[in-house]
Amino acid sequence: MATWRLGALGTRLAAAFVAVAVAAVAVVAVFTLLAQRADVAKLAEASHQRTAAAMTSALDNAYRARGGWSGADLQPVVALAGDAGAETELQGADGAVLLRSGPAGLLGSPDVARLSRPLVVEGRRVGVLRLAFPAGGLSPADRRLRSELGTAVGLSAGLAILAALVVAVVVTRLLVRPIRRLTTAARAVEAGRKELAGLGAVGPGELGELGRAFEAMVASLEREEQLRHAMVADVAHELRTPIAVLQGEIEALVDGVNNPNPERLSSLHEEILRLARMVEDLQTLASAEAAGLSLERHPVDLATVATGAADALAARFAAKGIDLTRQLSPVVVWADPHRMHQVISNLLANAAKFTPSQGQVELVVRAEELFALVEVSDSGPGIAPDEQQEIFERFFRGRAGRDKGGTGIGLSVVKELVAAHGGEISLRSELGSGARFVVRLPLATGREGPA
Repeated sequence: MATWRLGALGTRLAAAFVAVAVAAVAVVAVFTLLAQRADVAKLAEASHQRTAAAMTSALDNAYRARGGWSGADLQPVVALAGDAGAETELQGADGAVLLRSGPAGLLGSPDVARLSRPLVVEGRRVGVLRLAFPAGGLSPADRRLRSELGTAVGLSAGLAILAALVVAVVVTRLLVRPIRRLTTAARAVEAGRKELAGLGAVGPGELGELGRAFEAMVASLEREEQLRHAMVADVAHELRTPIAVLQGEIEALVDGVNNPNPERLSSLHEEILRLARMVEDLQTLASAEAAGLSLERHPVDLATVATGAADALAARFAAKGIDLTRQLSPVVVWADPHRMHQVISNLLANAAKFTPSQGQVELVVRAEELFALVEVSDSGPGIAPDEQQEIFERFFRGRAGRDKGGTGIGLSVVKELVAAHGGEISLRSELGSGARFVVRLPLATGREGPA
């Protein structure tokens, strides 16, 4: 069945699982056999001792019954020796051999278990019992027992390995299946078919986290793509009007319909400046994304930078009748003064765009513990809660900003530049109550700049 195909990774995983299982089973089997051999040897030794004790008792009884060895009934001893598979030799007090039974030659063999018991009756030594048990000290019954135990261990090991193989294949398939789903989804994303990249629950634990991270990445890619499409549409829309005006005016001048008077030339100049600002915005975003590689940091007083940015935009605030107040305390940070001027200028320009005439904008620079804070507050319409998480995204323009012009990259530039300085920016806003942007940067240590 195709669904059971493991593939290269699955095969390697299954082989690894089986190898580990085989090694574990082999270790257990070896220790089991060694322990079984030792136990059987102890059992055999105990059996030999019992056999010798029983034979000694039988000989004692036979000797006492006849008052000596002459005519004594030795058949019980022969029977016991036969059951044990041992060669038995009975010697009298004078050393003469009175009885020998069992497998011949064992008493002279070097690889046998031997026992010797003196026979004492009423304090007088009347003979010696010598026994020699089969090779290894095991009787036929003992050897059968050891063989059966070995067979049982081997069969158990084989069944364990077979079970390990089945479990390895099943577990490996469960592990490989979500990886295949991730691979299929990744190829769908590569081919531009993100609608086929849905994974659902790919597995427990780390595999589940990987699947969720992948889906989040796909969602982020889709969102970035939507933003790029929106940016292209917005830029095309913004470019269309100045280009159309320039084209019409220049064609009228070329055809002699209009005269190149100062008013018309000034209008053309304004449209060209509008195009230049748009191109500059796009270039600023590109440079902001690489700001971490191009910052020229120095000890900078943020109050001085903020003063310069506010002075540069003072005419814009005055033209709209907006009251710009400043509360600037000297605060030194390690920063690129040009980039920080961009940050504060963008925040002030954003506040000026959304604050109505006769409104208020406040610029604050202060220190708080180990950080420098730059706060820009306005009395504009505020930002909807559902838009606050996206306000710093590239090319995003909220509902309130769609009729204000621009490309929606100013705040994303601010976020990139602040992050490049090792800081962070946050937003506090409620609809109808304006917005407050807070930039937090590490204070300069006075010893060296940040790495």
